[in-house]
Amino acid sequence: MNGLVPESVVFDAANGNGAKIAGFYYPSSAEKIRGVIQICHGMAEYIGRYEEFISYLNEAGFHVCGIDMQGHGKTYELNKGLGYPKGYFGKGKSAADDVVKDIMELHRLARVRFGEDIPYMIYGHSMGSFIVRTIFSTHEYACEFSKFVFSSTMGPNPAIGFARFMAGAACLFGGSKREGKLLNAIAFGSYCKRIENPKTPGDWISSDPEEVRIYFDDPMCGFTFTNEGFSVLFRFVSFIQSAKAYQNLAQVPCLFTYGSDDPVGSYGTGVEKVISKMKQYGARVYSRNYGPYRHEIQHEPVRTDYFRDVVDFYNG
Repeated sequence: MNGLVPESVVFDAANGNGAKIAGFYYPSSAEKIRGVIQICHGMAEYIGRYEEFISYLNEAGFHVCGIDMQGHGKTYELNKGLGYPKGYFGKGKSAADDVVKDIMELHRLARVRFGEDIPYMIYGHSMGSFIVRTIFSTHEYACEFSKFVFSSTMGPNPAIGFARFMAGAACLFGGSKREGKLLNAIAFGSYCKRIENPKTPGDWISSDPEEVRIYFDDPMCGFTFTNEGFSVLFRFVSFIQSAKAYQNLAQVPCLFTYGSDDPVGSYGTGVEKVISKMKQYGARVYSRNYGPYRHEIQHEPVRTDYFRDVVDFYNG
């Protein structure tokens, strides 16, 4: 961590029941402000893990904002008294919609904080990219942003229907707030299969052992999602690969960033299938494959190049 001290904001969660959302502003002190970038973090982590990236964006003239989603980071701390465990977004079919509403509420508040006369852009990593791709295919939300970045996203998954069924059954019989150990094994059990002598189950995250150690030493990272959390995750995956999503793509520039050693993106081939299909549907797609790097490009040795490329894209 770089020791950034963000401005904190707390607001009511979309799923109600007294739940709150922890949001953060990272204002830039640059002489020329180029815009506001909202970051949507990945699964089992939180916005504070992006401080090195945020510092780079601030120095480049961008204000940054983001929330810790339900069941993550400071938001988990705010709501654990309500019986909300880590990796739990809320119960019911509306939980996925509520995640998006929470993100859009911070966007609304950021417009008040930073003003209306600068561009607003959005960045999503991993699970966050699934959510940002959902926004990209939802006109009422997509029109709020001028550019999108999808970092280390997922390709087509033909087994998603079965995964949703399994998650629904687990919620019904195993309890929606219990750890989804079986679902976790199904989802991530094969992710280290191409790594020679992996030292941890999360070696697929980064090729840098120190970054993997930092991840697992953090009590707010690497936890197992609840059964209901997996149900919400799979709902996002199902939507972004649906015909409806491709038929409603926003007509603003988007950038895909990925590594060819990342199992989430099927080692690059899955991401490339999404890129190709989006282009067929008329999207303004840009992309960069960073080569033999794993899931978190922002925590790989190539990250300085990565940060620069993202800033260049946002500057456009």
